[in-house]
Amino acid sequence: MSITVTSAIPNGSIDVVSAVEPGDIRLRLRRDPGPDALAIGYYLFMTIGARGQPWRFRIENVRSEAGARLEGRDAYEDGWTGTGPHVSYDRRDWFRVPGRIEGADYVFSHRPERDVCFYARWAPYSPDDELTLLTRACASPSAVIDTLGSTVRGQPVTRIRIGEPALQKRTCWIIARQHPSETMASYFVEGVVDRLLDPDDPVSRQLLRHAVFYIVPNANPDGSMLGHTRANAAGANLNREWVTPTLEVSPEVVHIRSEMERTGVDFFLDCHGDEELRCVFLGGPLEIPSRSERLANLFRAFELSWNAVSPDYELGHPYPGGPPAEADLRMAWNWVAERFNCLSVLLEQPFKDTSWAQDLRTGWSPSRARRLGDSFPAALLRVLPQLR
Repeated sequence: MSITVTSAIPNGSIDVVSAVEPGDIRLRLRRDPGPDALAIGYYLFMTIGARGQPWRFRIENVRSEAGARLEGRDAYEDGWTGTGPHVSYDRRDWFRVPGRIEGADYVFSHRPERDVCFYARWAPYSPDDELTLLTRACASPSAVIDTLGSTVRGQPVTRIRIGEPALQKRTCWIIARQHPSETMASYFVEGVVDRLLDPDDPVSRQLLRHAVFYIVPNANPDGSMLGHTRANAAGANLNREWVTPTLEVSPEVVHIRSEMERTGVDFFLDCHGDEELRCVFLGGPLEIPSRSERLANLFRAFELSWNAVSPDYELGHPYPGGPPAEADLRMAWNWVAERFNCLSVLLEQPFKDTSWAQDLRTGWSPSRARRLGDSFPAALLRVLPQLR
């Protein structure tokens, strides 16, 4: 009986070096186009034909190919240590199997119970999932779906508007997936959208009386479709493009920025994932050139508010390596804070798990990301009057 190992599936990414025997599958990570040294690490692939047999996977040269790290991370374990891939038979229930570093390689083993099995750095969010979210949202009278513009490859940058704009209302923006591999951001947005559109939810009803939400579920559709880690189709890290984006290299940022200029921004949330940290982490507008005590106090109030409604956001996790002396305005949350003098927040969810509560079967999972999204409206409601 032949076996198959392939990434030729939606959002798939891996290069197969050798797949002759299930016990000796050798793979390599793909590098994104462009100069970003961190643009490697995502994988998603499918196996067929070895139910009940012991599979052993070796991703070669993880240490040398994916060794670049953000500054200030030396005191933290790297993204490959102490964790394993997400595995699924049905692409809905994702569980973990242990992985480990062996020399320069990353190795994990699994005996699949079914003929078809999926393996991923973290549970994917497929194009069909994105379409399902859009169609579910547009069934609500509170939602309007539109397109802000096109990507490098001509895909639409789609937006969900929830609530009616009005001069006295707060204007709240949420974007996700600037880095396409950080799929927990999509599950978070799903939780936010579903709660905001629940007509029986008193928190959502109160929010929509006083705020309108503009949500971009996927700010990098090309990178998602191509199975990239951080880059769009032109090789740009969109979260380093916010000062001088161009239609040739980063049209996604051009379109989102242009619409923000039209609507204004009172609150902004940029949703990401972090491979190394074992916490849900928030960054605030604390180092921008126009930093102020007002914005610092507002960010602290929002932190306390979110912790009060969800223990999955833990207090007491400082910025790794300490905060920078000056904010990098090429990053979305910093640029938006400086441009609009508003509460602008970076959200990082873990690829691994939280430190306060571990799930040994799944680690941080799609369901936990959705629940975090579900908690967000209540957290925002508590600080909404202070946003302007």
